[in-house]
Amino acid sequence: MTKRKIKDYSGPFAEMLDLYIKQKQALGYDYIGGYYILRVFDEFSKNYIITNYELTEEIVNDWAKKRFNESETYRSARISAVQHFATFLNSQGHYGFIAPKQIYHYPQHNAYVFTKDEIKKIFKVLDNMEYSPCSPYKHRVFPMLYKMLYGCGFRISEMTSLKLRQVDISKGIVHIEKAKYGNERPVPMSESLSALCRSYTKEMHKSHDGDFPFFFKKDGTAYSVSNIEKHFRETLWLAGIPYYGQKLGPRLHDLRHTFICHRLNTWAREGVDINVMLPILSKYVGHSSVTSTEYYLKLTSEAYPDVLDKMEALTGYVFPEVGGVICEE
Repeated sequence: MTKRKIKDYSGPFAEMLDLYIKQKQALGYDYIGGYYILRVFDEFSKNYIITNYELTEEIVNDWAKKRFNESETYRSARISAVQHFATFLNSQGHYGFIAPKQIYHYPQHNAYVFTKDEIKKIFKVLDNMEYSPCSPYKHRVFPMLYKMLYGCGFRISEMTSLKLRQVDISKGIVHIEKAKYGNERPVPMSESLSALCRSYTKEMHKSHDGDFPFFFKKDGTAYSVSNIEKHFRETLWLAGIPYYGQKLGPRLHDLRHTFICHRLNTWAREGVDINVMLPILSKYVGHSSVTSTEYYLKLTSEAYPDVLDKMEALTGYVFPEVGGVICEE
């Protein structure tokens, strides 16, 4: 992969920062996000008198202070980047104060679980998209994209980075590479979704090589997440589904929540042993542990109030999440 061109640092830690970035990239990390944060730190460090690349507690604490209008997510990323740089300085024989681990309480987004009827309305809008000369592939790309998001519970980032070679249309399996936490996993699709995927691939990828984006724009590049999120809000409006704002949603990521909750509810209705299936679902959607998936039982019980009684009848106690492959139509 071709790396973006980056400028040299110019502050008192310049040599060590350059060496740190080069080491990261030599290990195979793109590290573009960390690079830009450290560019800001490079400018910040020019306000201090620094000798022998000494990263003092004073500098680190000043760097960690919350900025005006700054989100906790970005502040956490800033602190983490300098923590790792301090560890690197220590490995090079210089002093680097490592800020203690901090626990942040991020505002919890209340996930929205679409009803089956709402999903049908969304798909109806997508299937009726018209050809546009400004974006000649959009009317084919977006219906397929949304159906894969809902049909397999993918993350949107997994779809925007998806390459043609990762989709095995003969077996109906999507090979996710370098997902969240660096995980890789094969994701089987339902037969109905596999058939749609085969049709899409034969029509849209007649002469493309394996590294071509599976979902692509007019210029042959992949869609950005922000572009898709904007279209999603437009789709909700056309489907008659209210959008309550950034904090309340529904968000694009809620299609993933909905896939998991619909699957759990289906298993509860079918009398499937949730304890057996939960670890499978956890692996299927790429969670780091089964515990990460337990959150969805609460969502499922809110959307389908009878699901708790059915699960308790099956297991004797409530244990969330399980895996599955389905494309609801």
